Amino acid sequence: MQVTVRPVLQTWGALPNLPWPYGLIDTIATPLRAIGGSTVRPRKLTNCDAEWVRGPGADSDRVLLYLHGGAFICCGLHTHRRLVSRISAVCKAPALSVDYRMLPENPITESIEDCLDGYQLLLDLGYRNDQIVIVGDSAGGYMALMTAIVANERGIGYPAAVVCQSPFVDTDPERKLERLGNVRDPLFPANGLMSLAELMTKVEGERGHLDEYGRVRRPLDADLSGMPPVLIQAGADELLVVDAELIATEIADQGAECTLQLFEGQFHVFQAAADLIPEGQQAIDMIGEFVREHVAG
Repeated sequence: MQVTVRPVLQTWGALPNLPWPYGLIDTIATPLRAIGGSTVRPRKLTNCDAEWVRGPGADSDRVLLYLHGGAFICCGLHTHRRLVSRISAVCKAPALSVDYRMLPENPITESIEDCLDGYQLLLDLGYRNDQIVIVGDSAGGYMALMTAIVANERGIGYPAAVVCQSPFVDTDPERKLERLGNVRDPLFPANGLMSLAELMTKVEGERGHLDEYGRVRRPLDADLSGMPPVLIQAGADELLVVDAELIATEIADQGAECTLQLFEGQFHVFQAAADLIPEGQQAIDMIGEFVREHVAG
Protein backbone atom coordinates (compact mmCIF):
# COMPACT_ATOMS: atom_id res chain seq x y z
CA MET A 1 0.00 0.00 0.00
CA GLN A 2 2.83 2.40 0.85
CA VAL A 3 4.58 1.90 -2.49
CA THR A 4 1.41 1.88 -4.61
CA VAL A 5 -1.53 3.85 -3.25
CA ARG A 6 0.47 6.67 -1.65
CA PRO A 7 2.38 7.88 -4.74
CA VAL A 8 -0.66 7.32 -6.92
CA LEU A 9 -2.81 9.53 -4.68
CA GLN A 10 -0.14 12.21 -4.45
CA THR A 11 0.16 12.48 -8.22
CA TRP A 12 -3.50 11.88 -8.96
CA GLY A 13 -4.58 14.41 -6.33
CA ALA A 14 -2.71 17.15 -8.19
CA LEU A 15 -4.03 16.15 -11.62
CA PRO A 16 -7.26 14.20 -11.09
CA ASN A 17 -8.79 15.02 -14.47
CA LEU A 18 -6.13 13.33 -16.58
CA PRO A 19 -7.01 9.97 -18.20
CA TRP A 20 -5.07 7.86 -15.69
CA PRO A 21 -4.56 4.11 -16.36
CA TYR A 22 -6.23 3.11 -13.10
CA GLY A 23 -5.85 -0.61 -13.71
CA LEU A 24 -2.08 -0.44 -14.17
CA ILE A 25 -1.19 -1.10 -10.52
CA ASP A 26 -3.10 -4.36 -10.44
CA THR A 27 -1.60 -5.37 -13.78
CA ILE A 28 1.92 -4.72 -12.46
CA ALA A 29 1.07 -6.87 -9.44
CA THR A 30 0.20 -9.88 -11.63
CA PRO A 31 3.39 -11.78 -10.64
CA LEU A 32 2.42 -11.72 -6.94
CA ARG A 33 1.52 -15.18 -5.76
CA ALA A 34 -0.61 -16.56 -2.97
CA ILE A 35 1.27 -18.17 -0.08
CA GLY A 36 2.56 -21.70 -0.54
CA GLY A 37 -0.03 -24.43 -0.46
CA SER A 38 -2.81 -22.16 -1.74
CA THR A 39 -5.05 -22.64 -4.75
CA VAL A 40 -6.52 -19.85 -6.86
CA ARG A 41 -9.19 -20.17 -9.50
CA PRO A 42 -11.14 -17.51 -11.41
CA ARG A 43 -14.86 -16.89 -11.07
CA LYS A 44 -17.07 -14.52 -13.06
CA LEU A 45 -19.71 -12.38 -11.42
CA THR A 46 -22.43 -10.50 -13.28
CA ASN A 47 -20.45 -7.29 -13.85
CA CYS A 48 -16.93 -8.02 -12.66
CA ASP A 49 -14.30 -10.68 -12.14
CA ALA A 50 -13.66 -12.54 -8.91
CA GLU A 51 -11.50 -15.43 -7.79
CA TRP A 52 -11.57 -18.20 -5.25
CA VAL A 53 -8.53 -18.19 -2.98
CA ARG A 54 -8.07 -21.19 -0.72
CA GLY A 55 -5.14 -20.94 1.67
CA PRO A 56 -3.53 -24.05 3.15
CA GLY A 57 -5.85 -25.74 5.63
CA ALA A 58 -8.90 -23.76 4.48
CA ASP A 59 -11.25 -26.68 4.79
CA SER A 60 -13.90 -25.57 7.28
CA ASP A 61 -17.57 -24.91 6.51
CA ARG A 62 -17.16 -21.14 6.89
CA VAL A 63 -16.36 -18.86 3.94
CA LEU A 64 -14.93 -15.37 3.43
CA LEU A 65 -16.02 -12.61 1.05
CA TYR A 66 -12.92 -10.43 0.53
CA LEU A 67 -13.18 -6.83 -0.71
CA HIS A 68 -9.88 -5.18 -1.58
CA GLY A 69 -8.76 -1.63 -0.86
CA GLY A 70 -7.17 0.96 -3.13
CA ALA A 71 -8.88 4.31 -2.44
CA PHE A 72 -11.86 3.28 -4.61
CA ILE A 73 -9.77 3.85 -7.76
CA CYS A 74 -7.05 1.20 -7.97
CA CYS A 75 -5.72 -2.24 -6.90
CA GLY A 76 -7.55 -5.52 -7.35
CA LEU A 77 -7.23 -9.29 -7.32
CA HIS A 78 -3.48 -9.37 -8.01
CA THR A 79 -2.38 -6.77 -5.45
CA HIS A 80 -4.31 -8.49 -2.67
CA ARG A 81 -4.00 -12.18 -3.53
CA ARG A 82 -1.18 -12.90 -1.09
CA LEU A 83 -2.94 -11.10 1.78
CA VAL A 84 -6.21 -12.88 1.00
CA SER A 85 -4.48 -16.27 1.01
CA ARG A 86 -2.92 -15.55 4.42
CA ILE A 87 -6.27 -14.58 5.89
CA SER A 88 -7.92 -17.60 4.29
CA ALA A 89 -5.34 -19.86 5.93
CA VAL A 90 -5.73 -18.50 9.48
CA CYS A 91 -9.53 -18.47 9.20
CA LYS A 92 -9.44 -21.99 7.75
CA ALA A 93 -11.93 -20.82 5.14
CA PRO A 94 -11.88 -20.29 1.37
CA ALA A 95 -12.27 -16.70 0.21
CA LEU A 96 -14.16 -15.23 -2.72
CA SER A 97 -12.18 -12.11 -3.65
CA VAL A 98 -14.23 -9.61 -5.67
CA ASP A 99 -12.72 -7.27 -8.28
CA TYR A 100 -15.59 -4.80 -7.98
CA ARG A 101 -15.99 -1.92 -10.44
CA MET A 102 -14.39 1.33 -9.29
CA LEU A 103 -14.24 5.08 -9.70
CA PRO A 104 -14.13 7.06 -11.88
CA GLU A 105 -15.88 4.88 -14.47
CA ASN A 106 -18.42 3.53 -12.00
CA PRO A 107 -20.06 5.03 -8.91
CA ILE A 108 -19.53 3.51 -5.49
CA THR A 109 -23.14 2.35 -5.47
CA GLU A 110 -22.26 0.02 -8.37
CA SER A 111 -19.16 -1.14 -6.48
CA ILE A 112 -21.45 -2.13 -3.62
CA GLU A 113 -23.74 -3.97 -6.06
CA ASP A 114 -20.79 -6.05 -7.24
CA CYS A 115 -19.92 -6.91 -3.64
CA LEU A 116 -23.54 -7.86 -2.99
CA ASP A 117 -23.40 -10.04 -6.10
CA GLY A 118 -20.49 -11.90 -4.53
CA TYR A 119 -22.40 -12.26 -1.27
CA GLN A 120 -25.45 -13.60 -3.10
CA LEU A 121 -23.26 -16.09 -4.97
CA LEU A 122 -22.09 -17.55 -1.67
CA LEU A 123 -25.71 -17.97 -0.58
CA ASP A 124 -26.63 -19.51 -3.94
CA LEU A 125 -23.79 -22.00 -3.50
CA GLY A 126 -25.39 -23.19 -0.29
CA TYR A 127 -23.56 -21.22 2.36
CA ARG A 128 -25.75 -19.84 5.13
CA ASN A 129 -25.49 -16.26 6.37
CA ASP A 130 -24.08 -17.54 9.66
CA GLN A 131 -21.17 -19.14 7.78
CA ILE A 132 -20.12 -16.01 5.87
CA VAL A 133 -17.57 -13.40 7.01
CA ILE A 134 -17.06 -10.22 4.98
CA VAL A 135 -13.47 -8.94 5.13
CA GLY A 136 -12.05 -5.75 3.64
CA ASP A 137 -9.14 -3.34 3.89
CA SER A 138 -9.09 0.45 3.48
CA ALA A 139 -11.75 1.28 0.86
CA GLY A 140 -12.64 -2.41 1.05
CA GLY A 141 -13.49 -1.83 4.71
CA TYR A 142 -16.12 0.64 3.56
CA MET A 143 -17.34 -1.97 1.07
CA ALA A 144 -17.46 -4.67 3.74
CA LEU A 145 -19.60 -2.58 6.08
CA MET A 146 -21.88 -1.26 3.33
CA THR A 147 -22.35 -4.73 1.84
CA ALA A 148 -23.49 -6.04 5.23
CA ILE A 149 -25.74 -3.02 5.80
CA VAL A 150 -27.40 -3.09 2.36
CA ALA A 151 -27.78 -6.89 2.44
CA ASN A 152 -29.74 -6.54 5.66
CA GLU A 153 -31.82 -3.66 4.28
CA ARG A 154 -32.82 -5.80 1.30
CA GLY A 155 -33.81 -8.75 3.41
CA ILE A 156 -30.85 -10.88 2.35
CA GLY A 157 -29.56 -10.87 5.91
CA TYR A 158 -26.37 -9.97 7.72
CA PRO A 159 -23.27 -12.16 7.49
CA ALA A 160 -21.94 -13.87 10.62
CA ALA A 161 -19.21 -11.26 11.13
CA VAL A 162 -17.36 -8.38 9.48
CA VAL A 163 -13.60 -7.70 9.59
CA CYS A 164 -12.12 -4.34 8.57
CA GLN A 165 -8.44 -3.49 8.26
CA SER A 166 -7.77 0.28 8.33
CA PRO A 167 -11.28 1.03 7.02
CA PHE A 168 -12.06 4.21 5.08
CA VAL A 169 -15.59 4.91 6.30
CA ASP A 170 -16.02 8.69 6.45
CA THR A 171 -16.49 10.06 2.94
CA ASP A 172 -16.29 13.60 4.34
CA PRO A 173 -12.55 14.44 4.47
CA GLU A 174 -12.84 17.12 7.17
CA ARG A 175 -11.83 15.02 10.19
CA LYS A 176 -8.92 13.43 8.34
CA LEU A 177 -7.67 16.80 7.11
CA GLU A 178 -7.67 18.06 10.70
CA ARG A 179 -5.59 15.06 11.77
CA LEU A 180 -3.22 15.11 8.79
CA GLY A 181 -0.43 17.08 10.45
CA ASN A 182 -0.39 14.90 13.55
CA VAL A 183 0.24 11.45 12.11
CA ARG A 184 3.44 9.74 11.02
CA ASP A 185 1.77 7.80 8.24
CA PRO A 186 -0.23 10.23 6.10
CA LEU A 187 -1.05 7.75 3.34
CA PHE A 188 -3.60 10.17 1.92
CA PRO A 189 -2.05 13.57 1.09
CA ALA A 190 -4.32 16.60 1.50
CA ASN A 191 -4.76 17.06 -2.25
CA GLY A 192 -5.56 13.37 -2.63
CA LEU A 193 -8.18 13.50 0.12
CA MET A 194 -9.89 16.51 -1.41
CA SER A 195 -9.76 15.17 -4.97
CA LEU A 196 -11.12 11.80 -3.86
CA ALA A 197 -14.00 13.41 -1.96
CA GLU A 198 -14.81 15.61 -4.97
CA LEU A 199 -14.69 12.65 -7.37
CA MET A 200 -16.91 10.50 -5.17
CA THR A 201 -19.46 13.29 -4.82
CA LYS A 202 -19.37 14.12 -8.54
CA VAL A 203 -19.82 10.55 -9.79
CA GLU A 204 -22.48 9.65 -7.22
CA GLY A 205 -24.27 12.96 -7.81
CA GLU A 206 -24.45 12.36 -11.56
CA ARG A 207 -26.37 9.16 -10.80
CA GLY A 208 -28.58 10.81 -8.19
CA HIS A 209 -27.14 8.67 -5.41
CA LEU A 210 -26.23 11.33 -2.83
CA ASP A 211 -28.04 11.41 0.50
CA GLU A 212 -30.29 14.23 1.70
CA TYR A 213 -27.23 16.20 2.79
CA GLY A 214 -25.54 15.94 -0.60
CA ARG A 215 -23.04 13.34 0.62
CA VAL A 216 -21.95 9.90 -0.50
CA ARG A 217 -23.61 7.38 1.78
CA ARG A 218 -21.56 6.46 4.86
CA PRO A 219 -21.68 3.45 7.19
CA LEU A 220 -21.54 6.02 10.00
CA ASP A 221 -25.07 7.16 9.14
CA ALA A 222 -26.65 3.71 8.95
CA ASP A 223 -28.69 1.77 11.48
CA LEU A 224 -25.96 -0.40 12.99
CA SER A 225 -27.94 -1.71 15.95
CA GLY A 226 -28.36 -5.18 14.45
CA MET A 227 -24.86 -5.58 13.05
CA PRO A 228 -23.09 -8.89 13.60
CA PRO A 229 -19.77 -8.88 15.51
CA VAL A 230 -17.27 -6.52 13.88
CA LEU A 231 -13.47 -6.55 14.20
CA ILE A 232 -11.59 -3.39 13.26
CA GLN A 233 -7.80 -3.22 13.06
CA ALA A 234 -5.69 -0.14 12.34
CA GLY A 235 -2.23 1.25 12.91
CA ALA A 236 -2.26 3.64 15.85
CA ASP A 237 -0.16 6.14 13.89
CA GLU A 238 -1.98 6.04 10.56
CA LEU A 239 -4.42 8.62 9.27
CA LEU A 240 -7.35 6.24 8.98
CA VAL A 241 -7.24 5.48 12.70
CA VAL A 242 -9.67 8.44 12.75
CA ASP A 243 -12.17 6.43 10.72
CA ALA A 244 -11.49 3.23 12.66
CA GLU A 245 -12.27 4.94 15.97
CA LEU A 246 -15.34 6.69 14.56
CA ILE A 247 -17.03 3.56 13.24
CA ALA A 248 -16.06 1.46 16.27
CA THR A 249 -17.63 4.05 18.57
CA GLU A 250 -20.77 4.30 16.43
CA ILE A 251 -21.27 0.54 16.32
CA ALA A 252 -20.79 0.21 20.08
CA ASP A 253 -23.03 3.20 20.82
CA GLN A 254 -25.82 1.53 18.84
CA GLY A 255 -25.50 -1.60 20.95
CA ALA A 256 -23.72 -3.95 18.56
CA GLU A 257 -20.50 -5.84 19.29
CA CYS A 258 -17.31 -4.25 17.99
CA THR A 259 -13.68 -5.05 18.77
CA LEU A 260 -11.12 -2.32 17.97
CA GLN A 261 -7.48 -3.38 17.81
CA LEU A 262 -4.90 -0.59 17.38
CA PHE A 263 -1.26 -1.45 16.70
CA GLU A 264 1.40 0.99 17.87
CA GLY A 265 3.89 2.12 15.26
CA GLN A 266 2.07 0.43 12.39
CA PHE A 267 1.09 1.88 9.04
CA HIS A 268 -1.93 1.61 6.77
CA VAL A 269 -2.89 -2.03 6.07
CA PHE A 270 0.37 -3.27 7.58
CA GLN A 271 -1.10 -6.78 7.45
CA ALA A 272 -0.15 -6.83 3.77
CA ALA A 273 3.52 -6.67 4.82
CA ALA A 274 3.36 -9.92 6.79
CA ASP A 275 6.29 -11.26 4.76
CA LEU A 276 8.45 -8.44 6.14
CA ILE A 277 7.20 -7.55 9.63
CA PRO A 278 6.05 -9.92 12.39
CA GLU A 279 3.28 -7.52 13.44
CA GLY A 280 1.58 -8.12 10.09
CA GLN A 281 1.25 -11.84 10.69
CA GLN A 282 0.32 -11.27 14.34
CA ALA A 283 -2.61 -9.10 13.26
CA ILE A 284 -3.67 -11.68 10.68
CA ASP A 285 -3.53 -14.38 13.35
CA MET A 286 -5.84 -12.22 15.49
CA ILE A 287 -8.27 -12.03 12.57
CA GLY A 288 -8.24 -15.82 12.45
CA GLU A 289 -8.93 -16.05 16.18
CA PHE A 290 -11.85 -13.62 15.87
CA VAL A 291 -13.40 -15.47 12.93
CA ARG A 292 -13.00 -18.91 14.47
CA GLU A 293 -14.49 -17.64 17.74
CA HIS A 294 -17.58 -16.09 16.14
CA VAL A 295 -18.27 -18.39 13.20
CA ALA A 296 -18.78 -22.11 13.54
CA GLY A 297 -16.64 -24.21 11.27
